[in-house]
Amino acid sequence: MRPVPVGESAVLDVVVTPEMTVCFDELGPVHPVYATYSMAKHFEEAGRKLLLRHLEPGEAGIGSSLSVEHLAPAWVGDPVRVTARCVELRGNRLTCECTAVDAEGRLLGRGTTGQVVMSEEAVQTRIGGR
Repeated sequence: MRPVPVGESAVLDVVVTPEMTVCFDELGPVHPVYATYSMAKHFEEAGRKLLLRHLEPGEAGIGSSLSVEHLAPAWVGDPVRVTARCVELRGNRLTCECTAVDAEGRLLGRGTTGQVVMSEEAVQTRIGGR
Protein backbone atom coordinates (compact mmCIF):
# COMPACT_ATOMS: atom_id res chain seq x y z
CA MET A 1 0.00 0.00 0.00
CA ARG A 2 1.20 3.44 -0.86
CA PRO A 3 1.13 5.76 2.18
CA VAL A 4 -2.12 7.58 2.87
CA PRO A 5 -1.20 11.07 4.10
CA VAL A 6 -2.83 12.12 7.36
CA GLY A 7 -5.46 14.69 6.45
CA GLU A 8 -6.20 13.29 2.99
CA SER A 9 -9.93 12.82 2.47
CA ALA A 10 -12.57 11.37 0.19
CA VAL A 11 -16.11 12.66 -0.26
CA LEU A 12 -19.28 10.70 -0.94
CA ASP A 13 -22.38 12.70 -1.93
CA VAL A 14 -25.74 10.97 -1.48
CA VAL A 15 -29.40 11.98 -1.51
CA VAL A 16 -31.54 10.31 1.14
CA THR A 17 -33.94 7.81 -0.44
CA PRO A 18 -36.81 5.88 1.16
CA GLU A 19 -34.52 2.82 1.27
CA MET A 20 -32.12 4.76 3.53
CA THR A 21 -34.76 5.44 6.19
CA VAL A 22 -35.38 3.47 9.36
CA CYS A 23 -37.13 0.18 8.60
CA PHE A 24 -36.36 -2.98 10.54
CA ASP A 25 -36.80 -6.49 9.18
CA GLU A 26 -39.03 -7.67 12.01
CA LEU A 27 -40.54 -4.37 13.18
CA GLY A 28 -41.10 -2.62 9.84
CA PRO A 29 -40.92 1.14 9.26
CA VAL A 30 -40.09 3.25 12.30
CA HIS A 31 -39.04 6.80 11.29
CA PRO A 32 -39.04 8.36 7.81
CA VAL A 33 -35.51 9.79 8.29
CA TYR A 34 -31.94 8.87 7.34
CA ALA A 35 -31.13 5.73 9.34
CA THR A 36 -28.04 5.41 11.49
CA TYR A 37 -27.21 2.16 9.70
CA SER A 38 -27.36 3.96 6.34
CA MET A 39 -24.98 6.60 7.67
CA ALA A 40 -22.69 3.82 8.87
CA LYS A 41 -22.68 2.27 5.40
CA HIS A 42 -21.83 5.63 3.86
CA PHE A 43 -18.99 6.16 6.35
CA GLU A 44 -17.54 2.81 5.31
CA GLU A 45 -18.00 3.61 1.63
CA ALA A 46 -16.25 6.98 1.93
CA GLY A 47 -13.36 5.38 3.83
CA ARG A 48 -13.05 2.70 1.16
CA LYS A 49 -13.10 5.37 -1.55
CA LEU A 50 -10.07 6.96 0.14
CA LEU A 51 -8.25 3.64 0.56
CA LEU A 52 -8.73 2.48 -3.03
CA ARG A 53 -6.49 5.29 -4.31
CA HIS A 54 -3.57 3.85 -2.36
CA LEU A 55 -3.85 0.09 -2.90
CA GLU A 56 -1.17 -1.64 -4.93
CA PRO A 57 -2.05 -4.39 -7.44
CA GLY A 58 -2.86 -7.59 -5.57
CA GLU A 59 -3.94 -5.79 -2.38
CA ALA A 60 -7.40 -5.53 -0.87
CA GLY A 61 -8.92 -3.72 2.07
CA ILE A 62 -11.38 -5.13 4.55
CA GLY A 63 -13.32 -3.28 7.22
CA SER A 64 -12.20 -3.82 10.81
CA SER A 65 -14.05 -1.23 12.90
CA LEU A 66 -16.84 1.30 12.75
CA SER A 67 -18.32 3.85 15.12
CA VAL A 68 -21.20 6.22 14.46
CA GLU A 69 -22.69 9.01 16.51
CA HIS A 70 -25.94 10.16 14.87
CA LEU A 71 -26.58 13.79 15.86
CA ALA A 72 -29.42 15.16 13.71
CA PRO A 73 -32.05 13.94 11.25
CA ALA A 74 -32.16 14.19 7.46
CA TRP A 75 -35.28 13.48 5.41
CA VAL A 76 -35.97 11.81 2.07
CA GLY A 77 -34.69 14.07 -0.69
CA ASP A 78 -32.04 15.77 1.47
CA PRO A 79 -28.51 15.82 0.09
CA VAL A 80 -25.85 14.53 2.47
CA ARG A 81 -22.10 14.91 2.10
CA VAL A 82 -20.03 12.23 3.81
CA THR A 83 -16.33 12.86 4.26
CA ALA A 84 -13.73 10.34 5.40
CA ARG A 85 -10.39 11.84 6.48
CA CYS A 86 -7.28 9.83 7.27
CA VAL A 87 -6.26 10.35 10.88
CA GLU A 88 -3.81 7.46 11.17
CA LEU A 89 -1.98 4.93 9.06
CA ARG A 90 -0.22 2.38 11.24
CA GLY A 91 1.34 -0.47 9.32
CA ASN A 92 -1.46 -1.96 7.24
CA ARG A 93 -4.29 -0.29 9.25
CA LEU A 94 -6.05 2.86 8.05
CA THR A 95 -8.22 4.87 10.45
CA CYS A 96 -10.54 7.58 9.16
CA GLU A 97 -12.65 10.17 10.94
CA CYS A 98 -15.98 10.52 9.18
CA THR A 99 -18.62 13.21 9.10
CA ALA A 100 -22.03 13.58 7.47
CA VAL A 101 -23.38 17.08 6.84
CA ASP A 102 -26.49 18.38 5.10
CA ALA A 103 -26.65 21.05 2.39
CA GLU A 104 -26.69 23.82 5.02
CA GLY A 105 -23.53 22.44 6.66
CA ARG A 106 -25.39 21.03 9.69
CA LEU A 107 -23.49 18.14 11.25
CA LEU A 108 -25.70 15.05 11.03
CA GLY A 109 -23.21 12.54 12.35
CA ARG A 110 -19.59 11.71 13.06
CA GLY A 111 -17.55 8.60 13.67
CA THR A 112 -14.60 6.51 12.62
CA THR A 113 -13.83 3.62 10.33
CA GLY A 114 -10.94 1.18 10.36
CA GLN A 115 -9.69 -0.87 7.45
CA VAL A 116 -6.94 -3.47 7.19
CA VAL A 117 -4.95 -3.95 4.00
CA MET A 118 -3.76 -7.40 3.04
CA SER A 119 -3.19 -9.41 -0.09
CA GLU A 120 -6.28 -10.26 -2.14
CA GLU A 121 -5.38 -13.92 -1.55
CA ALA A 122 -5.39 -13.44 2.24
CA VAL A 123 -8.78 -11.72 2.09
CA GLN A 124 -10.22 -14.56 -0.01
CA THR A 125 -8.82 -17.11 2.43
CA ARG A 126 -10.46 -15.24 5.34
CA ILE A 127 -13.86 -14.83 3.73
CA GLY A 128 -13.77 -17.98 1.61
CA GLY A 129 -16.73 -20.31 1.22
CA ARG A 130 -18.07 -22.50 3.95
